[in-house]
Amino acid sequence: MTASSTKKAQIYRFERNPLPGYLDANALGAGGELQLLTPEGVVQPVALEQVKAICLVREWLEGAAWTRNQYAVRPRQPGLWVRLRFRDGEELEATMPNSLALLEPVAITVTPPEVAAGVQRVMVPRSALSGFEVLGVVGSPLKKKSAAASNQLSMFE
Repeated sequence: MTASSTKKAQIYRFERNPLPGYLDANALGAGGELQLLTPEGVVQPVALEQVKAICLVREWLEGAAWTRNQYAVRPRQPGLWVRLRFRDGEELEATMPNSLALLEPVAITVTPPEVAAGVQRVMVPRSALSGFEVLGVVGSPLKKKSAAASNQLSMFE
């Protein structure tokens, strides 16, 4: 693992306890498994089909990955507002960049509703999802601000 791509992560698996450690973000899903370096310094392979979510964190968390799984109001961060539906029925609303160039073949990277809780990004393997829905586009460059009407009088000429 190179130092520049190694991230502090917590892997959440279906029906199992979360695994804290360091993850090489560039080698995500190579060969169908992840190589997690545990805090004890042991490399632990994790099968990708067992993974529910990979949370890139500031500090390792106790308990659930996210405290809120949906936005209270429409998000302000520009991009796509999406709803991820996991195989176990749980749902997570998040935002993601509105660029096809940033889509990865193995996982979808999103920003959760409550970044202040310690989770900066969530990478969800496509195999962990049963559904994916775009709820809206936030800050679309196609939506331009309307210009003032041409017949409106100007005040300071």
